[in-house]
Amino acid sequence: MNKEDKNTHILVTGGAGFIGTHLVNELVRRHKNITIDVVDNLSNSFIDDDRKFFFKKHNISFYESSVSGFAFPEGRKYSQIYHLASPVGPAGVLNYAGSMGVMIINDALKMARRAIEDGAKLLCVSTSEVYGSHPEGDKPQQEDIPKIVPARITVRLEYGVGKLLMEIALLNLAKVEPLYVNFIRPFNIIGPLQKGKVGFVVPRFVDAVLKGEPLTIFGDGSQKRTFTHVVDIVEAFLMLMAGNHKGKIYNVGNPKNLYSIKELAERIVQLSGSSSEIHRIDPKTLYGPLYEEAWNKIPNIGRISEDLGWQPKYSLDEILEECIDFARGNRNYLNPF
Repeated sequence: MNKEDKNTHILVTGGAGFIGTHLVNELVRRHKNITIDVVDNLSNSFIDDDRKFFFKKHNISFYESSVSGFAFPEGRKYSQIYHLASPVGPAGVLNYAGSMGVMIINDALKMARRAIEDGAKLLCVSTSEVYGSHPEGDKPQQEDIPKIVPARITVRLEYGVGKLLMEIALLNLAKVEPLYVNFIRPFNIIGPLQKGKVGFVVPRFVDAVLKGEPLTIFGDGSQKRTFTHVVDIVEAFLMLMAGNHKGKIYNVGNPKNLYSIKELAERIVQLSGSSSEIHRIDPKTLYGPLYEEAWNKIPNIGRISEDLGWQPKYSLDEILEECIDFARGNRNYLNPF
């Protein structure tokens, strides 16, 4: 893409968030002359002086806005749209009960219509929650297995079903309109800049050990996750955007990093050199009665490996060491270069 940099205008929704920040950093690192517009309502992110300086230095335009309220800049024609904006986190989604489903659909449709108008490639971030409650235990989930919608209505279910309907609606739209769209379903993306306040487990645990406080696991901590470095998912984004595949859905995760939450807590205690204890609690005491724990989530990544040659690179210990180092103030990702 380097030869086309001078003509490349990129839109990143949710671009001030955890994954969005790492994506924008990598876009700037790889491409010197592109134009980037970042849209974010800052509901789960912030723009500090370091980030403002970074944006100004690299000619990045920031728009503090929801996707629905965003007015596209006059004269801009995008070649790539990364649609990351969404409610996030097992606790963060609770704030959008009853409105989240329609928000997810309408925001994605707005980006799809703009992509059609501009002839842009559109990449939408979905979720592993679309698989619902599968009884297979440790069996990896591949993209085309039937989805199982639980009978119990929860806010978490609204999130997962909303993302699934987003995929269905845009893929159907692509059958009747010239929409170039792909989807990525992330599996437990972690790394520096992720926040614990919306329920993400790694920053919650890292914050606790550095304060010498107990780590709180939900139930017996046997829930299993496959932890994936944010750098790995950003690489998948860029590979997919640079390729020629369209109308595809891809799992992105690291099956080699399969750990229970209890095992995760034990690793963070050990790697940090902390003496913090591990306590069991009911998550509803932290987040209220609407909170629901997720099912085991283990990806089959055969499709993206075959189509793009993508493979995750980072072990759990490597990611956790980086997260701990960042939390101690030793790394700057908001003005990295």
